[in-house]
Amino acid sequence: MTRFLLLATVFLFIGLSPVAFAQSETAAFVTAHVENPLGIFNIDGDWGAFAPGGTYVITPGGYKNPLGPGESGNSLVGPVGFEVAANSGAHLLVTLTLPSQLVSDDGNGSLAVSNWTYGWNYDNDPTLPFAASGAVLGNDVTLTVGGSGVSGLFLGATVTVPTSAFTGSYTGQLLASAAYTGN
Repeated sequence: MTRFLLLATVFLFIGLSPVAFAQSETAAFVTAHVENPLGIFNIDGDWGAFAPGGTYVITPGGYKNPLGPGESGNSLVGPVGFEVAANSGAHLLVTLTLPSQLVSDDGNGSLAVSNWTYGWNYDNDPTLPFAASGAVLGNDVTLTVGGSGVSGLFLGATVTVPTSAFTGSYTGQLLASAAYTGN
């Protein structure tokens, strides 16, 4: 029995002790990259003057047809849109909530807005050529961010002014959210 206890003690000692027969050790590193924060900033627009009973088409580049009362043949109206800042070369999905009307600031009626169109470019300048343009379908527009980390998205629409429209200012609110879709 003594022999058994001695062997059990030796095995227990060996089993509980750190034994260095052959060991190897190494380290692994993990890396990650944090993307630039995605930013979207409003560009307020001013579509100029309208006459009662008229229908006007405003392009994303700021051209209006026909021109409103007092507007000259070479004037551009102020395009409305969004500046998008993100990683250079990133693909984005911009989801828009577009108004169906411009509402009188005095509460005296509204002007119908339809047929929203878009144009975007890497220069964030509505007077320069667009990389892509077309009708806003399903309230989503896809775009790519330019080498400067900024692209511009500009919007146009058709505005129908009723013959009974009151004199004064009319306002509509556009909302936009952007998300990375990949590179």
